[in-house]
Amino acid sequence: MTLAGAGDGGRGRLVAVALLAGAVAGGAALGAVAARGVPTTSLQPAELAAEAAPVASTSSSWYCPGGPEHGGATTQLLLANAGGRAVHVGVAVVDEGGTRGRGSFRLGPHSEIEVAPAHLVRGAWLASRVEVAGGAVSATELVDGRTGRAVAQCASGVSTRWYFASGSTRGGSTLDVAVSNPTHDLAVVDLSFVTASGFMAPAPFQGLVIEPGALRVLTVGAYVQNKGLVASVVAARSGSVVAGELQSYGPGGGGGVALTLGVPATSPRWVLPSVEDASGGASALTVLNPTARRERVVAEVRLPSGPVGPFTQELGPKSVWTLATSEELRIATQEPYAVEVLATGRGVVVARTGSGAPLGPAPWWANDVAVSWPETSAAHQWMLAGVPAPAPAPAPPPALASQVGAPAPSTRSRLVVENPSRRAVRVEVTWWSASGSSASSSSGSRHVRQLRLPAMTRATLAVPAALALVRAHGPVAVMGDASPAGTVGVVAIPAVPLR
Repeated sequence: MTLAGAGDGGRGRLVAVALLAGAVAGGAALGAVAARGVPTTSLQPAELAAEAAPVASTSSSWYCPGGPEHGGATTQLLLANAGGRAVHVGVAVVDEGGTRGRGSFRLGPHSEIEVAPAHLVRGAWLASRVEVAGGAVSATELVDGRTGRAVAQCASGVSTRWYFASGSTRGGSTLDVAVSNPTHDLAVVDLSFVTASGFMAPAPFQGLVIEPGALRVLTVGAYVQNKGLVASVVAARSGSVVAGELQSYGPGGGGGVALTLGVPATSPRWVLPSVEDASGGASALTVLNPTARRERVVAEVRLPSGPVGPFTQELGPKSVWTLATSEELRIATQEPYAVEVLATGRGVVVARTGSGAPLGPAPWWANDVAVSWPETSAAHQWMLAGVPAPAPAPAPPPALASQVGAPAPSTRSRLVVENPSRRAVRVEVTWWSASGSSASSSSGSRHVRQLRLPAMTRATLAVPAALALVRAHGPVAVMGDASPAGTVGVVAIPAVPLR
């Protein structure tokens, strides 16, 4: 997700690397942040992996499983405040070797900010914990690499289970699973995998001990080799953790990159609000059944011209189904459409991958956003941050305690709101264009767009790369897209429900 802040002609981004007072290895406290404490309980099955706390909350937390700081890749934290007042934020960072750093700053109302964990800890892989003295704040990880960028939510809680429906170790692709333990308790986890040839549980990935506050990164291809489809399951025997997945496609990551937060629970209903099959490329819908029971799965596709015949599959226990949507004649290429996946029993986990033409001007391969569908009020209000255009990394600030505004090229994004219900809903979209010189003191200009969405339809809006808030009088699914022209889905932006 994104950042916005200091204005240059009304638009720009505040780079917050300079806001972090760097105290390494357990030094300074988190300033004025009133942290609610590290969680010791798991998410309940009905809860989401990422859900912003209410505006009136006195404190809230986010847990980012980690991203790389090597091989030409860098990781940023993108923090957005949809509330009408400034909040104090504390960030604690740890690398795989256990080195730690902390810092704090102030995030203004209706503002976005970018934080570089590498300015607190110099490591090859960094996980972060974000503590907020308030609510209505979201946290997202953004990875920039030589072959592109990827965006994933951070988690708002810990869990004993994390599921990933897609992955690959074929053709030089690399698949890493990052598991962080932000709790005060020792965690012991097992990793298992479901491939087209069956279930796998390599012995070196069993009984992994993760100390409190520690991070562990595992390269799946070391033991699950040359598999075109690898679905992963992280299960804690004791304790609770947060897990993320980084996929680099092609030899040396030359085909693209995807960053994914795991799913803490199966769901009987999933929605992909907007996907598109690139001409000459390949795309697939992947459905994982990690349970011990059979599942009947129905994938319904809704084109702008109307629905097409559904796709159905019987899924056995611990199995995976791949629907190659780019090979289905009833689905047109270069035409946006929505997908809804329904399952019986305890539910499934859904993911979608897409790639560009192999001989195209720039190879790409990425994951799209699937929205699970708990029937809660959280699905009525969503936060969506705007992803800024790529810009050269800023020079290290002379003083980490200073505050520096660094304008960056902005980009326009697509915001998609899908109404999968059988009755019309009213939707209000609000976004703020940045102004002033500091994200800690200015909320920018407010813009409002009101819509009426008939049943089973969606709306696509072109909005600036800025924080947006979507409110609806019924359940909706929301996502964003900040991909370059002609490559829809390469940089899919996950929206975060706001309670």
